[in-house]
Parts: sequence; structure tokens; C-alpha cells
Amino acid sequence: MSGIGTVGFFTFGVPPERYNLPHPPLNLPVILLIRRVLVRAFEKLAERRFPLATELEDRITEQLFNVIENDLRQSGEVKGFTTRAYDRVVRHAQVTDYTGFKVAKTPDLSFKLRNDESEPRLVLSSHEALFVECKPVDSNHPCASDYCDEGLLRFVNGHYAWAMEQALMIGYVRHGRTIDKHLIPTMKESTRKATLKVLEMPKPLGLKSVAASNVCEALHVSKHQRGFPWPDCKGFATDIFVYHSWHRCE
Repeated sequence: MSGIGTVGFFTFGVPPERYNLPHPPLNLPVILLIRRVLVRAFEKLAERRFPLATELEDRITEQLFNVIENDLRQSGEVKGFTTRAYDRVVRHAQVTDYTGFKVAKTPDLSFKLRNDESEPRLVLSSHEALFVECKPVDSNHPCASDYCDEGLLRFVNGHYAWAMEQALMIGYVRHGRTIDKHLIPTMKESTRKATLKVLEMPKPLGLKSVAASNVCEALHVSKHQRGFPWPDCKGFATDIFVYHSWHRCE
């Protein structure tokens, strides 16, 4: 059993030589496209008078998913985001962590490019995607406990996106919270900086296409060390880049 891609009694279904870790990195244009999709989805929710300022996290995420999957991916309104290029967006994908055990919670969303290549890819298909975690950031949901400890940490400790080198955090922002004034100071606290294994604090990409607007902050990215052991003697997990897309919901 140990030679068939296993972690304890868990099997990935393929022998170790059939997949590599980490999975190939997502190109920056993929990240930028998903950002454009998110911005348009939030615009549509506002246009349809969905109460972003008062709704709970799960309700916002559900409606965001509905717009992205049922409208934008089907219509191709955002150039490049189509049913031919992307598989169905998944809400609450059932995934296992790096040890092979399912975690109690699941990523909020996951985006997966279609693979039309004739040659098989050396990846674990079920773990190849842009995994997304969504969290409210306001006076009732502090950056420290909600966004960092209940969201960002899951990408660092190998619960989510453990085979990938990129992930995405979405902030539902209210009450004037900002990345500069609230997220970065929180991540600089010595205990939390150590827990999140911060190598690089969030910084804006500096690209016009993902600059700040009246409805969202500029897209930021932070870098985190991981180092947990990958399965099948594949070595230790490499660093992960986490993108931060904060959208004003008031």
C-alpha cells in the first residue's frame, strides 16, 4: 500500500511517480483575471441591491458564488473567464489536508482551469486549483481572530492549497477597515507573525489593472513559509504566496 500514493490509510489514487509537488504555479494573468471576475461580481450584487452592508458571511459568499458561476462563467462577460477555459467554480469543495485527513471546514471557493493538453499532467487533479477563503473584516470581526486565525492560517498550516504555491483571501470590508491600517499591523504582532510564518508583509502588486477603486483596495500579496512534510517523501512544503482582495461592503 505504501507505494500507491498513500498517507497512512489514505490513498491519492495514483503512485508517487504520477504527480509532482508543488504543482505548477498559477501564472499572474490567472490571478489578475480572477480579481476582475470578483470585482464584476461585487458590482452585480450592488446593482441588484443585495445588502452587502448587513448580510452575514455565508450569505454573501453564496450570492457571490451564484453570480460567478451562474452568470459570469456562463456569459463570458469578463473576457477570458468562460466555460471553455474554466471548470465549474466550486463552493465548499471537500478536500483533505496534507496528511490525507479531511478538515472540518472547507475552502469557500475554488477556481480550476480546464486542462485540454493531450499529455497527462503530473498533478493531483483534486488539489490543483486556486483555493479561496472569504472572511468579513469589520468591528465585529477583527483581523486577528477571523481573517488571520480562521482564514489565512489555513493556507499556512497545510489545511488548504497544500499542493499549490498560491492562494487567495477575500475580505468583506466594513467600518473603514483597510489593509494598511488593520491587516498589516495585525500581522506584524510578534506572536501572530510567527504563527503565520510571515516572510513578506502584504504589499500591492503595483499594477493598474488591480489598483484601488471606490469599491475595493488594490490587490496585495504576502509570502509565508510552510515547511510541513509533503506525502510520499516529496520533501517539505515550499513557501506560499497569498493574495488579498478586499472589497468594500458598505
